Amino acid sequence: MAQRTTRQRTRLTPDERRRGILEAALTVFGRDGYRDGSLQDVAAEAGLTVQGLLHYFPTKVDLLIATLDRWQTQATDDFSDLAEGDLREIGRAILARNLSHPGVMRLRIVITAEATSESHPAYDRMVERYADIQRVWTERVAEQIAEGRYSPDLDAEATAAAMISLLDGLQLQYLLRPEMDLLAAYDAATQSMFPAP
Repeated sequence: MAQRTTRQRTRLTPDERRRGILEAALTVFGRDGYRDGSLQDVAAEAGLTVQGLLHYFPTKVDLLIATLDRWQTQATDDFSDLAEGDLREIGRAILARNLSHPGVMRLRIVITAEATSESHPAYDRMVERYADIQRVWTERVAEQIAEGRYSPDLDAEATAAAMISLLDGLQLQYLLRPEMDLLAAYDAATQSMFPAP
């Protein structure tokens, strides 16, 4: 008599399931954007039905906000670890981190571009995020000028805005031209941006 074998499926905890859905959303929204990325695509990527996904995230907007929260928490944690370093090193570390997580890089660029429309559900959030980033970078530039790391002729606010633009612009170029050496381009640009005192 043949023995029947049963496969036991590993049951995921609700937190594990939520993390899996957010990873799937990061992949789908990063590839297709929020508008074109469907709940069906996210559910399929996560190995769920749409109904299963909606149990954890009742609407597509809820899913987007949770995905952005996760990305922002990771970015803030990474920046906190680097906060005492040289500005050029911080920017380089951010790019290196994003290179190792291309889905995060793509999500950030795609959602940011989409959210320039006031009708996008992430518009207010992205406006606020950029204001926060500008404030934090301006403070760090000013601190490092005061510490004597950089020329006192630097305008802290303008330099912070240029640094943010450089990081975003290089990542956008990289997504369109993956053969480019992103870190080499960054190093060349920041050498002239931050003259020694």
